[in-house]
Amino acid sequence: MKRAIRLIFWLLLCVFCAGCKSTVQAVPAETEIPAVYGDESKVWLPESTDRKGTAEIAGSEAPETEAEEQNTTLVVYFSATGTTRGVAEKIAAITGADLKEIIPAQPYTNEDLDYGDRSTRASAEQNNPEARPEIANAISLDGYTTLYLGYPIWWGQAPRILSRFVESSDFSGVVVIPFCTSGSSDIGQSDDSLAAQAGSGTWVQGRRFDGNVTEEMLKGWISEMEAANMGRSLHIAVDGTDLAVDWEDNDSVRALMEQVSSAPLTVRMSMYGGFEQVGALGIELPRNDRQTTTRPGDIVLYSGNQIVVFFGSNSWAYTRLGRITDRSASELTELLGNGDVTIMLAWK
Repeated sequence: MKRAIRLIFWLLLCVFCAGCKSTVQAVPAETEIPAVYGDESKVWLPESTDRKGTAEIAGSEAPETEAEEQNTTLVVYFSATGTTRGVAEKIAAITGADLKEIIPAQPYTNEDLDYGDRSTRASAEQNNPEARPEIANAISLDGYTTLYLGYPIWWGQAPRILSRFVESSDFSGVVVIPFCTSGSSDIGQSDDSLAAQAGSGTWVQGRRFDGNVTEEMLKGWISEMEAANMGRSLHIAVDGTDLAVDWEDNDSVRALMEQVSSAPLTVRMSMYGGFEQVGALGIELPRNDRQTTTRPGDIVLYSGNQIVVFFGSNSWAYTRLGRITDRSASELTELLGNGDVTIMLAWK
């Protein structure tokens, strides 16, 4: 009797298991089942899955991408009413430049800008050449070589907050292209005043636009600016003979470029030691002197205020400026070794 009961129980158990097998399918080890809670990007994997495979799927990171090159063109603007902002945004879109706004620590209200009231904040600032409104945000020019600088014209001048910006910024190695917005007034001397206050950078003649300037007009102006500055570099000529130079990338050369960007610099040279021409620049340049053995064609800075062009060799502590690349040693001796010469340094 007991054996019969066991046999019946065993048969029932087999039937039950067979039914379960027909309705429940095993999950293959490689199948990913999305979680229904928490982070939707996570997956649950059966314990039987290889641990290495689990780590590669559940903990994988996005492939590394190459770092993007920094943009070298920047548009910086100040806009109290939004007119200059609109023009700045168009210029940034056309040039592909980065865009940054000069934000006043104390925003200007409509009452502050009332032209008919000489007691308003803007009137008081513009009537005070020493006024320097605070700026709420820091704007770095590091890595940029071209800057479009925009502002409205207030009472025939750039707002005093622009003076604060240019006086607190370093424009070394930067070509600055000013532009302004106004209902009627031209840019006047506002760009020249800002350049003088900045004391660094290569500033070009700015231009005035109204708020409705078209993209086509801006494209034409930008093309003119690019054509005027494209390919410009530091040039040197000896007694009228132009020389090709591979200039160093250092603070001394950048300062020299800025010095001659507005007007050429003529230097009377004297032959010395039978191997060099040396002359006083009349200005002090940054120096990074190192013990150097020169070769014919080397151009160096001596004592921070003298330029030396070699047609021979010497060992001394100099700051390297560049090297003449289109003349042989014998040609340099012919050019530089027969008495005093005059060199001209120019930005063109």
